[in-house]
Amino acid sequence: MLANRTAVFLFFLALLSTGTAVLFAHPQVKSRATIVQDVAMVQVPIIVFDNKGAVATDLTKSDFRVVQDGIEQQVLYCDIERQPVSFVILDDVSQSMTKKIPFVQQATLSVLDPPGALAQYTDEFSLFGIETRVTRLVPFTSDQRDLQRRVPLLLLPTKGSTALFDGIYAGVNSAEHDAINKRSAVIIISDGGDNHSRYNLRDTRRFLEEAGVPVFAVMAGQLIELSSIVPLIEGKSQSRGSPLPVPYRDTDVIGPAERAGPHNLKILTEVTGGGVFTANRLKDLPRIIRTIGHAVRYRYVLGYEPRGVEGVKTADNWHKIHIELSPKEKFAGYSLPYYKRGYFQIN
Repeated sequence: MLANRTAVFLFFLALLSTGTAVLFAHPQVKSRATIVQDVAMVQVPIIVFDNKGAVATDLTKSDFRVVQDGIEQQVLYCDIERQPVSFVILDDVSQSMTKKIPFVQQATLSVLDPPGALAQYTDEFSLFGIETRVTRLVPFTSDQRDLQRRVPLLLLPTKGSTALFDGIYAGVNSAEHDAINKRSAVIIISDGGDNHSRYNLRDTRRFLEEAGVPVFAVMAGQLIELSSIVPLIEGKSQSRGSPLPVPYRDTDVIGPAERAGPHNLKILTEVTGGGVFTANRLKDLPRIIRTIGHAVRYRYVLGYEPRGVEGVKTADNWHKIHIELSPKEKFAGYSLPYYKRGYFQIN
């Protein structure tokens, strides 16, 4: 049996909302809370890509194998359903992003629901601008047309420094406390550099480990021509291929803060069950953003009661989770890149 008094921080996307494991007692609870239960249930939101790079939506609980602290667990349920999402978009408009503002604008616009989205699912969106200070540019709204009109006027280059870590704190807190929907996700549009935050990378990582919001990041790749402010590209992308993140290289960014950016984003997104996506062309953005949005809106949630782990010693009460599809030969080419790899249990 688990300790009779187990205090945990609940999750989400959130995401696509999106990817964490939480001890929980009441599935309808949205934000973090302290729960006291004799038996704890673990919920693991997870995103699955099929062998064509699309989000897989036809799996059942028998297709998943869950291991906690080295001991296989019985999956009691597996849910997948379309849910409305509260998206927080963190837009980096600092000086280092001056030539990438068209990229920031296009990525932000791509987050909005595509035409023909089902009306019964009311997603909402909030925008934060990140520079020397973190500014809430738009509180949560479901008026996508108004937001589309305002984005080019709101997202303008500045001469400010970059307080990215502070922005992540602000965005995640807003997703947990201000959002209407139970499912939420944070999308960072930035080069990942930070040179002006009160918080450091380690603080932010620990904060995200305990938070319940998946975080994704979108970066401009090396092949995007950003030597001048180019017009936004409209219309759907005609590119094909896997929507999974494109590998980055340190040479994609310039300057000490920016050079650490890809590493920062990788560390901070993966701990939430999210990840980093790199677009090498502006016209790739709609495809990439749609993949993130689809994954958050249609993520799986696996549930199990931890068994056989009572005597397992863990560092700082961190319980490791490993999930895979089974049998492996049936799911060749499938991937599970986005789920939170564990949770803290506070006795």
